[in-house]
Amino acid sequence: MELKEEKKIKTPTEKKMYEYICYCDKVTKGDIIGAIFGGAKTLKEVMAITGAMKNSNCKEKNPKRICCGDDIMELIKKYS
Repeated sequence: MELKEEKKIKTPTEKKMYEYICYCDKVTKGDIIGAIFGGAKTLKEVMAITGAMKNSNCKEKNPKRICCGDDIMELIKKYS
């Protein structure tokens, strides 16, 4: 049996796709962009698809100490 080689992230852009936007629910930038490309057009739709913002504890888990909603909205504007 042959083991598959792990895919290595090579570029800074690829690395950014794995960065958390929603730290509370461990939703990445790539997850959110995927939801947008899949048809999500609103914050509510992104939340429903990705699970972002369901277990909000932003003041403790997000390094910015604020809700990720604004960051998600910026991604919606950028990729819609």
